[in-house]
Amino acid sequence: MESSQKANLGCGTLILIALIVIIFSGAGDNGTRNALQQLRTEIRSLQSEIQAQRASIQRLEKIIQDSRQPQTTGTPEP
Repeated sequence: MESSQKANLGCGTLILIALIVIIFSGAGDNGTRNALQQLRTEIRSLQSEIQAQRASIQRLEKIIQDSRQPQTTGTPEP
């Protein structure tokens, strides 16, 4: 019987798998520490990029929202 189920792995799952492999791979303590430090650095970099993208999206949403509001000139129409 063939299985048609597919597995979807997210970024977090792949990072977790990488950490488990690093921890249990039998590499020396120094190599493991370096690899973990590199992963931490990459994660921090990704987090800062995500924050920058969120800020950019919020600015764009505000621009769109402001452009949809009717412009008032301060003088009433007859």
